[in-house]
Amino acid sequence: MELCDAHCHYQFAEVPYAAVEQARRDGVGLVMINGTAPVDWADVAELGRRDSRNLLSFGLHPWDVPTAPADWAEQLRAMLLKNPAAGVGEMGLDRWVKDFDPVAQERAFRTQLALAVELNRALTIHCVKAIGPLMDILRTSVLPPRGFLLHSWSGPVELVPELAQLGAYFSFSAHHLIPRKADLRAQFAVAIPRERILLETDAPALCPAPEFRRHELAPAADGTEQNHPSNLVSNNEELARTLGVTAEVSAALTAQNFHRLFLGE
Repeated sequence: MELCDAHCHYQFAEVPYAAVEQARRDGVGLVMINGTAPVDWADVAELGRRDSRNLLSFGLHPWDVPTAPADWAEQLRAMLLKNPAAGVGEMGLDRWVKDFDPVAQERAFRTQLALAVELNRALTIHCVKAIGPLMDILRTSVLPPRGFLLHSWSGPVELVPELAQLGAYFSFSAHHLIPRKADLRAQFAVAIPRERILLETDAPALCPAPEFRRHELAPAADGTEQNHPSNLVSNNEELARTLGVTAEVSAALTAQNFHRLFLGE
């Protein structure tokens, strides 16, 4: 059984490469590593050179929009052309982050969306407290033919059919293991098409509760708990429980969906 992680950040200093190697021993195979700003794109690219199982995606995260250099879009295009198999993202909209600028976020979103369409790349979208503005853009824009990932899905169930028709995939994460998020978890059982379900850690973010941890990472400097890449194993077990299938079936299903979205297979 081999697991595919649809969204992670191995380039962050909080994830020592020894943890990645441990995850590989625990059954994690292909992973999509998402860059978040020009300052980390080179580190993402280096991880791809280090191991072909480290797939690449480059984007400007909404949290990083205020500090992005003026030529970030030109840099992004150059990075994508240099890496023809890479995806676009992590990008998106966030109305939760302090002092957000909705105009600047939407401009950055549309720029990256257009690149994904032009270059036929898979797109990874971050959306927090911004589902209305996101739907406005998706409903009125040309979208990537390969589809797009709504990572760690947290939207309302009534939008799932429309989003799936637009090309959305939805990833299951430790966020869905929180008891108060049971309604979101239930969407994977009853509403989200199985051919659109993916699995992610968002490591080192979204650290699960202790009972779902395979291994521990040292806390960040501010004391924040860090998510070990091996916790994908537990996420898969919980997704399998949610779907009413075995862990092997869940792993195979999400791997097939991963290959379709990110590798065009």
